[in-house]
Amino acid sequence: MPELTITLSHWAAWAPGISRPSQWARWAPQHPAGEGKPDVSWLPALQRRRLSPLARCVFHVVNEIAQQHDVSALPTVLASRHGEIARTQTLLENLADKEPLSPATFSLSVHNAIGGQLSIALGNQQPVSCVALGEEGLGTALLEAACLQEDDRPVLVLIYDGPLPDYYQPYCASEPFTWAIALLLGGNGPRFRLSRGPASADTVAQGPQLARALARGDTHIPLPGARTGWQLEQL
Repeated sequence: MPELTITLSHWAAWAPGISRPSQWARWAPQHPAGEGKPDVSWLPALQRRRLSPLARCVFHVVNEIAQQHDVSALPTVLASRHGEIARTQTLLENLADKEPLSPATFSLSVHNAIGGQLSIALGNQQPVSCVALGEEGLGTALLEAACLQEDDRPVLVLIYDGPLPDYYQPYCASEPFTWAIALLLGGNGPRFRLSRGPASADTVAQGPQLARALARGDTHIPLPGARTGWQLEQL
């Protein structure tokens, strides 16, 4: 596959107690996050009530980008390993208990639910692509975004995840805390080469690790995947 060049004009990331670049630069993977809640006060109350904790993280970082860029008419890529799995587990438990299923819970449990909520909140009618990362790492989200770009037109990339429900944790590596990172590709900013890199099964908390690397100004950023790894190299 040929190498791709992407421009990163702005980024923002959030985890409990970690939001500013200076905080991300000091964060270490073995350290837990702190305290705090994402700020979604810019949304109407009715929309806020429908947001899960994971969705609130996404909306927080989108608003951080929106302080400097108009994001209301951008193609958007959303990517997550497990998405709204907590809502899905609630539905499965209801089925097991032979209880009626909530249509609202179902509609908000699908993998593109946050994308739909975001499109409504922003009034954005541009394409939204939702990527199930699985164990392949967030390099696949950047590849999807690069494919959506036309003439270096900006694309918003949102990557997010959170801890698995307790039931699933013995079977799959779980995120240490809920987090979200927003990347605005295109325009003016540092340019990176996206190319194949070494594969690795360790794909947990890649978003926080990417935020730390960007905050520190790293010029080589590995993006491992279980079968295919990727890497970013600043040009």
